[in-house]
Amino acid sequence: AGVAALIRSYYPKLSAAQVKQVIVNSGLPLKPSVVVGGDPSNVKPFSELSKSGKAVNAYNALVMASQIK
Repeated sequence: AGVAALIRSYYPKLSAAQVKQVIVNSGLPLKPSVVVGGDPSNVKPFSELSKSGKAVNAYNALVMASQIK
C-alpha cells in the first residue's frame, strides 16, 4: 500500500490497474527458501509463497511509472 501511495502521489493520472502492474513488474526476484510459520521442517521457495516471486522495489517502481504515458 505504501509504494502504491508513493506512485500515485507522483503520478496521480495512473489508474489503479497501472499502479498494480508497475509494482508487480518492477520488483526484484527472490530465490531463497523461506521457513513457513516458524516450523523449521516446513521450508518452501519464496516463489511458491508470493504471487510474483519478487520483493517490492520502490525506486524501480517509480522509474517504471515515469515511463508510462
